[in-house]
Amino acid sequence: MMNKVLIAGGSGLIGNRLTELLLEDGFKVAWLSRTLHKQEGVEVYEWNPHSGKMDVRALDNCDVIINLAGSSISKGRWTEEFKKKIISSRLDSASCILKSLAENENQVECIISSSAIGYYGDRKDELLSETSDQGTGFLAETSVLWEQAYSSASIRHVGFRIGVVLANDGGILKEMRLPLRFGICPILGDGEQYLSWIHIDDLCRQMIHAIKNKNMQGIYNAVSPEPVNMKVFMKELVKTFQPYCLSIPAPAFLLKLLLGEKSSLILNSARVNADKIMQSNFQFQFPQLKNALHALSKK
Repeated sequence: MMNKVLIAGGSGLIGNRLTELLLEDGFKVAWLSRTLHKQEGVEVYEWNPHSGKMDVRALDNCDVIINLAGSSISKGRWTEEFKKKIISSRLDSASCILKSLAENENQVECIISSSAIGYYGDRKDELLSETSDQGTGFLAETSVLWEQAYSSASIRHVGFRIGVVLANDGGILKEMRLPLRFGICPILGDGEQYLSWIHIDDLCRQMIHAIKNKNMQGIYNAVSPEPVNMKVFMKELVKTFQPYCLSIPAPAFLLKLLLGEKSSLILNSARVNADKIMQSNFQFQFPQLKNALHALSKK
């Protein structure tokens, strides 16, 4: 009998690709969505995390829940109101899932959740592992609350601190490639800040690995084994996508002026290691930036 995986946030960048890979691997997939709609190969159930309501039929024969739901941190200026929305969207979704599990009969054996390497804050000179202290700032505070939301889970819980996701359909790669088309390669800040990245397929495969590997529990860094600084990242990006570019500095003070607090998304440095996930016998398809970008350029 196929395992059924219920995904909250299945229509997003990560959720869409994860759904494809789960279906290819023989899993049955269902989504929790705010609006009912038809989705090929997927059952869709309605929920409203803010009000705590879920169509509990979604839990029928469900073995694993993966929660990727939450307002995008990259869209919109970080006003106090928007920051509250970012936090509440994550806490509400976790609360709704745990409440539904507690109040309804089900066979769910595992919850997989996402947070972010923003947990570590801005740490230029350290190699960071899952046991490193939390950092400071809004991203760190949000990630801590995000992870604590699952502390009351009575079943196996695996949480992924996700790095910078490389994908063609969205995220940093799409934004970074835009100026390259005009022959411009922006060097953000001093270019020395570390970027801990992961190819979207490796991220989704880690989540599937966690479903299958019942010994996995707790927090894992979802990053490649090769973090690089911004200068190296942009150099490889130019080589792969647009060899003829002029490097233009984008100083930190200018980015802070334009983006406000949200500039921390591109100026913060986090050199994060992937040792723990590799110790669980996970093997990366794209451990090196050069190969990851090359694979994406062919799609």
